[in-house]
Amino acid sequence: MLPHLITARLDLQPATLDDLDPLWALWADPDVRRFLFDDVAVTRQQATEVLEHHLQAVEEGLGLWVARCHDTEKVIGCAGLMAAATAAQYDPRLAGAIEPLVAFSPSVWGHGYATESLAVVIRYAFEQLGLSQLAAVNDVPNEASDRLVKRLKFEVTGESAGPKYRLRTYVLTREQFAAHRPDRSETQ
Repeated sequence: MLPHLITARLDLQPATLDDLDPLWALWADPDVRRFLFDDVAVTRQQATEVLEHHLQAVEEGLGLWVARCHDTEKVIGCAGLMAAATAAQYDPRLAGAIEPLVAFSPSVWGHGYATESLAVVIRYAFEQLGLSQLAAVNDVPNEASDRLVKRLKFEVTGESAGPKYRLRTYVLTREQFAAHRPDRSETQ
């Protein structure tokens, strides 16, 4: 089972099937799906399949967390770790790589929640899973995600074709993260 992750402002609970509707609402938002789902409308069935895929990855220590501000029930985003299998179809160097992901409601963009949640997920990957490195993959036009992963010290490794946009790939090693650790969050 994934641990409960806590940041200064957020509670990240491991996702369950009970989180389907708030996740579907998040993923179906046009501003969120633009890059996360290559701007394709997300049906409830597709959201179910994505969530079930993440739930199956829990045995490997991977998966999805739903993000809420402390003492609230409203899901404002999600963060996770997953195999970079889809991106590896376009960039073979990503075969076997693990990548973090993050998505927040546009209503809370600009508050640093993505950085805060991604940092604690990365910390979990390095300190609890013992991973030596993570890969990140962004659509080239997604400048906000580019700034986010660079803020967390990911380094650009290249570009490749993608399903809709060109993909930019990045790598972060455990040593790089430790040298610039951006949070003091906890796991339970």
